[in-house]
Amino acid sequence: MKMGMNIDRCLVLLGALTTLNMVRTLEQGESCVNPEGRPGRCILFRECQPLLTIYNKYFTTPDESKFLADSRCGELERRTLVCCAAAAVSGLQTINDALPTSPQCGIQLSDRIVGGQSTELEEFPWMALIQYRKPQGFYGFHCGGALINARYILTAAHCVHSLPRGWELYQIRLGEWDLSSANDCLNGVCTAQPIDMEAERVTVHDGYSALDVSHAHDIALIRLTHDVPTSRTVRPICLPVAKSDRSRSFVGMPSFAAGWGRTETNAASERKLKVQLSVRDVDNCSHVYRGIKVILRATELCAGGERGKDSCTGDSGGPLMARFGGAWYVIGVVSFGLNKCGTAGFPGVYTNVSMYMDWIESNVL
Repeated sequence: MKMGMNIDRCLVLLGALTTLNMVRTLEQGESCVNPEGRPGRCILFRECQPLLTIYNKYFTTPDESKFLADSRCGELERRTLVCCAAAAVSGLQTINDALPTSPQCGIQLSDRIVGGQSTELEEFPWMALIQYRKPQGFYGFHCGGALINARYILTAAHCVHSLPRGWELYQIRLGEWDLSSANDCLNGVCTAQPIDMEAERVTVHDGYSALDVSHAHDIALIRLTHDVPTSRTVRPICLPVAKSDRSRSFVGMPSFAAGWGRTETNAASERKLKVQLSVRDVDNCSHVYRGIKVILRATELCAGGERGKDSCTGDSGGPLMARFGGAWYVIGVVSFGLNKCGTAGFPGVYTNVSMYMDWIESNVL
């Protein structure tokens, strides 16, 4: 009886591994992302020890069988290729050991980025929510951020410095979509529960001052107490690490801001929303802010300026994102704008991440 069960299991697993279920097959050695969202290489199945270990188990769970099937990435001379996680494959190096580069970052499993304000369950899986403990035992999410590697959140300095009296940073939430539900589901598909992480250390840029109306150097890093487990809804976004990306002009490029901040109804959103914005040169929008006695710096950039389309209160610290080279990059950090969000002619102002790459690299330990 036991032997028969084992044979049946092997037949099922072999069938799963010989059924191509990916949209596009990859070549041997190409970069890939496995079903857990971990980066890896497309290699021969017999060369991927972690998957072989699962396959050779006497009994595999349905989830393990599905994991094996979903790991398939191609075929080489009738031999199965699988996406093997980077930890099991030698030679996967990044430009900076502490900061991942594509395809180890900026990849989401949902590609529906056109039209509307609502996000899909797995869109922008690097989005973070910063929760604060307030007087009288109240708690609230009032800022955002972006996961940039296994340990760090990129956010705005004003989200963690000179907080209102009695406020303190409490937790960082990752993998969230709908704040009103414990389990997020959409169209019959559900995701794992979000995870709450504690902060170990906060690093604010030395040049930031809460008294500066131009909000120069509005950038900060939050180091978490331990590494974040990656999943379909939790993974890092890319930073412009390469010199070519740091010098890239984003002016005119479509970009997205996302978050749970205030909407046109003047109430915070319970679901993660997105808005498409056009990046503007800071010189092009600085004259608008000079009219209200705010001098913008070269370390800032502008985006938006259309009526009713803007990041807003509660989105502070979140990423301004652009997609190029097949991956998503954080190009700005939501900093400030008019109190009346979405005012025509007044783009939102963002900290220009490219200008702070040396600072980020020197503080991500």
